[in-house]
Amino acid sequence: MGWVENATPEVEAISQWKTIIAVCVVVSTVAAVVVSLRLWVRYRNHGLQSDDYLSALSMAFAITYAALCIAQTKYGLGLPLALRPKENLIPYTRTNYAGRPIYQLGISFFKIALLISYLRIFDRTNHRVYRRIVWVTIVAIFLGHLGCALCLILACQPVHKSWNPTVPGKCLAPGPSFTGYAIVTIVSDIIVTLIPIPVLLKLNVSRGKKIGLIFIFMLGIFITLCSIFRYREIDRIQNGDGNSTMLILWGVIEFNVGNIVSSLPFLAPNVLRKAKEYRSKYGHGSGGYSHGSGVRKLGKSGDGYKLSSLSSSRNGKSNHGTFATIKGNSTGSEENILQNSPENSIVKSVTYSVKVESE
Repeated sequence: MGWVENATPEVEAISQWKTIIAVCVVVSTVAAVVVSLRLWVRYRNHGLQSDDYLSALSMAFAITYAALCIAQTKYGLGLPLALRPKENLIPYTRTNYAGRPIYQLGISFFKIALLISYLRIFDRTNHRVYRRIVWVTIVAIFLGHLGCALCLILACQPVHKSWNPTVPGKCLAPGPSFTGYAIVTIVSDIIVTLIPIPVLLKLNVSRGKKIGLIFIFMLGIFITLCSIFRYREIDRIQNGDGNSTMLILWGVIEFNVGNIVSSLPFLAPNVLRKAKEYRSKYGHGSGGYSHGSGVRKLGKSGDGYKLSSLSSSRNGKSNHGTFATIKGNSTGSEENILQNSPENSIVKSVTYSVKVESE
C-alpha cells in the first residue's frame, strides 16, 4: 500500500508528497532549534518574558500546521485536483479546514512577540509616541488575524459545508476572501519590519553595528516575500489545475521563517559576544591580546579614555591586555538607559562604541 490513500501507483508517482514532507520537516526542525536556543538564552540571562512565551506558542502552532500539511499529502495534497482520489475528499477538506485558523492565529503570535520585544527595548526611554504606535499595531495585528481566522471558520453556511462540499449551502467566494487574508498578512509583515527602523537609526552607535542591527530586522522582508508568493498561488488555484500544494507549502515556510527571524535579534548579541571572547582568548584578529603586556590608563582622550599596553617588566606580572579607546558615559542619556536595562538583550551590546586600535 502506497503513501497516498486510494491512489494507483501511477497517480502516486506524480504526487509531490516526498518534497512536501521534506520541506515541512527541514524548516520546522530549523525553526524549532532556533526558537529553543532563544528560549534557553533568555531563560539563563533574564528569565522568560511574555514575548518568549508567545514565540513558543507560535512555534507550537507552526509544528501543528506542518503536521497537518503532511497529513494532507495522504489524501491528495501534491496532486492536481483532477487526479486526487474522490474517496479522500472529506478527509482532505477536513484536515485542510483545521489548518486554516491555526495558520492565521499562529503567524500573529510571532509578530506580536517581536512587537513586545520592541516595547521592552525602549521601556526606559522617552519614545512615548513610538510605544503608543507599537501598542496600536499589536492590537490591530491581533484583531486582523483573529478576524481572518473567524472568517475562515465561518466561511460557509452551514459551517460543515467547509469540509463537505456536497452539502447544500453557500460559501464566501474564495478568490476575494483569500485576497483579503493575504492583504492583512502582507501589510502586517511590512509594518512589523519597518516600525523599529526610525528609532534604530537614531541610536548613537557605530555605523557597522547599526547596519548589522537593522539588517537583522530587515530579514523580515523575506517573510513578506513568502506571503506574496503564497498569494500568487491563489490565481493558480482559481484558474489553473486547482493544485493548492504551493499555497500550503509557502504557508509552512512563511510560518517557520517568521519564527526564525523573530528570534534572531536575541541570539545575535550572544553569538557576537562569544566570538569576541574567543578572539580575546586565542588572540585572533585585531581585538586579540599580546603576551607579556598589561593595561594602564593614560588619561582622557577626547570624550573617552585611552588604554595602552604596559610592559610586564613594570609590574613583574605577565598580563594580557588590549588597546582600545572607550567612549565616555552620557549619564542619563537614552543610550545609557538602554545600555543599563537588565531586560535588553538586543541593543545592549551595541549601545557604546568600542574601537580597537593598535600602536
